[in-house]
Amino acid sequence: MKKHTIWTLVTLLSLSLSVPAFAGPDHGGGMQGGGMKGMQMKGMGMKGSMPMMGKEIRTTQVNGYTLTYRLIDMKQKMEMMKGMKGMSMKGMDMSKMKSHHLMVFVKGADGKPVADAKAGFKVEGPSGAQEPVQKVMCMAMSGGFGADVDLKAKGTYTIKTKVVAGDTKLMDEFTYTVE
Repeated sequence: MKKHTIWTLVTLLSLSLSVPAFAGPDHGGGMQGGGMKGMQMKGMGMKGSMPMMGKEIRTTQVNGYTLTYRLIDMKQKMEMMKGMKGMSMKGMDMSKMKSHHLMVFVKGADGKPVADAKAGFKVEGPSGAQEPVQKVMCMAMSGGFGADVDLKAKGTYTIKTKVVAGDTKLMDEFTYTVE
């Protein structure tokens, strides 16, 4: 229920901006790699500018496919949404919310987004961290695949990704450091 509420809020946020929240250049947003940095949020009760898509943490080639990863800090996202007209955080237990949302965008050799696939992440925390190994299946959303993960402890995480698109299985592994 809580994940549904968070996703509802994220969806409402993206609709209120009239720009897909996690769009890439082939999804009408023209934002891949640069986020929405510099976008003014006029009429939203917010001043200045802020990145809406989190940050790009990796782009790599696997068997002719391009995988682009973006990481969204959920605490930062919720703070940003507090000031938005019509958004309420009442009843949400923020202490049980995962710290981040990890997205992977998959493009075929032709450069077109791969939408009909299944994806999942296995996240191993830093040695000595309290977090157990996290295995999560992604949801297809806004041209990519995403899941909530906990990256609360400082240190280096190992992230393993599996994407199955038709008969093609893509495997990727990398590390990400939380400072």
